[in-house]
Amino acid sequence: MSETEQKILFSESKDQQFRDADADGAIGMRAYLNYFQDAATTFMHRLGWGNDTIHEKYGVAWVFLKYRMQVLAKTTYHEPLHIECWAEPAGHSVALRNAVEIRMGDQVMARGRLESCLVDLDTMRVTRLDRIGFRPEVTLERANPVEAFTQIRQNTEDMWEIYPYTVRYTDLDNNRHMTNLRYIQLVMDAFQPEEYRGKMLSDLEIHYRNQCMFGEQLTILREKEEDAHRILTLKKDGTPAVCARVRFADAVIL
Repeated sequence: MSETEQKILFSESKDQQFRDADADGAIGMRAYLNYFQDAATTFMHRLGWGNDTIHEKYGVAWVFLKYRMQVLAKTTYHEPLHIECWAEPAGHSVALRNAVEIRMGDQVMARGRLESCLVDLDTMRVTRLDRIGFRPEVTLERANPVEAFTQIRQNTEDMWEIYPYTVRYTDLDNNRHMTNLRYIQLVMDAFQPEEYRGKMLSDLEIHYRNQCMFGEQLTILREKEEDAHRILTLKKDGTPAVCARVRFADAVIL
């Protein structure tokens, strides 16, 4: 690894925790996404642009727009995971993309991409990255095999309701809206335990459309596509909060 990469590549080893495991006892999509968010937020904090400081310093906050995570294998607890996170060249002035690769030894377990933007806390409008002094020099040209973000339809035709959900206190973050990874659990809970038997979530893409606040009533809907499932989380007025697409594969546990 070059000296430049060492400066702009966040790297850490992480011991898996029992609380991160799925019902099969293995670490999978949900945990990997949590590890990705931990790495991305810590990375930005170390650069001086974390959500813990930019509220007061610049009057802005990071808002996550999209995730895509691909899981190659689940894992148990016999060897720590190695996580690398970096900022990808964005190509425009308002969106930041972080990438992640999670390995166990030489084996790639998962990899992903996250897109976020800055929102002015007074106007709640998207603002430019250079408002916080973000510099292109902190981005890294590095191959990322994760497929590009796709379009996910928001219409409800041919979808069926799975269950209702009410936003509670523990769903909230310091922006006072439902924190982004809580929606991952809503998506995963759209499937019955028997649908997970012998399977794992191998590809999850989620787009955040509208914020949800404490007490809001949500409805989770699902539709089978050719090789995937489309999930919508709707607000009471029918406005989509998030839309997601997931794919299953035979479970691989290392």
